[in-house]
Amino acid sequence: MENWYSLIPPLVTIATAVFTKRIIPSLTLGLWVGSILLVPSLLGGTVKASEYIVDSLASKESAYIVLFLFVFGSLAEIFKVSGGIKGFANLADRYVKDERGALLSVWAASPATFLDCCFHVISTGTIAKPLIEKVKGSKEKLAMVVNVTSSQLIVLIPIATTYVGYIIGVTGSAMQQAGLEGSPYSLYLKSIPFNFYSIGMVILSILVTFFGLGFGKWRFGKLGKAQGGVHGEHVAHEECEFEEKAPPRVTNLLLPLLVLVGLILFLFWYTGQGDGRTFLQAFMNAEFEKAIFIATFATVILTALYYTLQKIPMAELESHFLSGGAELLPPIVVLILSWSLSSATQDLGFVEFISKSVGAAIPTLFIPAAIFLIGGFTSYFIGSSWATWALIMPLGLPLAVGTGASIPLAVGAVLAGGSIGDNVSPLGETPVLTSAITDVPILEHVQTTLPYASIVIGIATILFVAVQAALT
Repeated sequence: MENWYSLIPPLVTIATAVFTKRIIPSLTLGLWVGSILLVPSLLGGTVKASEYIVDSLASKESAYIVLFLFVFGSLAEIFKVSGGIKGFANLADRYVKDERGALLSVWAASPATFLDCCFHVISTGTIAKPLIEKVKGSKEKLAMVVNVTSSQLIVLIPIATTYVGYIIGVTGSAMQQAGLEGSPYSLYLKSIPFNFYSIGMVILSILVTFFGLGFGKWRFGKLGKAQGGVHGEHVAHEECEFEEKAPPRVTNLLLPLLVLVGLILFLFWYTGQGDGRTFLQAFMNAEFEKAIFIATFATVILTALYYTLQKIPMAELESHFLSGGAELLPPIVVLILSWSLSSATQDLGFVEFISKSVGAAIPTLFIPAAIFLIGGFTSYFIGSSWATWALIMPLGLPLAVGTGASIPLAVGAVLAGGSIGDNVSPLGETPVLTSAITDVPILEHVQTTLPYASIVIGIATILFVAVQAALT
């Protein structure tokens, strides 16, 4: 069958990732295999792979995304030295009288901590854990709410998060591979209502918060057993160490965040204006990669100056700037390798093969649901939503194009499937960090969240089929 070998690189990558739980070596191997298929020699294939990597960084849009991720990670890290988290904790302590209030403190802090999932876990966990202990509430419930507002809520927020830049990167690459024109950001916006898994988990988390929802033998208990020594706990403690010395000021978190969101919105309009466009038209035609990088870069400068005036040492800010950017290096490398692998599979004729063979074997009605379930399986066993999006988006979009399935629905299915691992996989960074911050053993945290997730997975699968049927 013509171009059947174009399946080899992505399949090698996914299989290796599931087996090794390491995404960077898996993507590298997949890229190398694909390059050797194109240039049948070890030396020639290696040279070709390196050319793909260089070419993936050659465009201005790619450079903006890479720089944005680095600088955004730095900004989230700088926030940790400001005393803003401590200010939120002191404010919440005045009003929290019961378990519901302790859980609500997580939601109340989310508008100021949604920039990055790890930052959100550390911040809200630091605020809410003493409150849940104060009222003798359930730490398992707290762990679920912290996890969901980190791994599921943030992916639904289309502005001022690390997720946005990364999703634009993997979506843009997959669009190019599938022969789709238009804005990756616009497609991401259209896909948000179709991320049924994340939306479902957020709704269930709200029900847990307000109504204490439980499931029979899986019903949440009271105080979870504390279990120290988890790696994530040590890291979180180090990251908040200086903040314990800084005066508690909520404004140190809120003001820079308002500046960031305001600058992003302004630059969306500024870079998209022209030809008599309305604000909404300018927004949809913005140079998104450029806008989010410039806004974040400017916010870092202004925030550093603002903190320096409060006598927070410049050396401390510089250290956190570098360490925050370094924390985003793994997803940056994953993104670059994903771009490179997409280019290699495209040159192998992947899109043509998918449209003529695989697409013909699966009814269009079930394509989004299949993408969702494949992504969910992959993300659970590798424990990473970002890695799963990098693996599945280049498969899902060409499959949707080749079969005539809804493109936004397919993107929503990729994002939803990838989100499962970051929510309930014991290998996921968010569950592990949540477990450490809330003092709930990782397996207990996963087991108490999994019943909710299982129900939402079933509902989401049905919705993907039903919506595709309605759109056909």
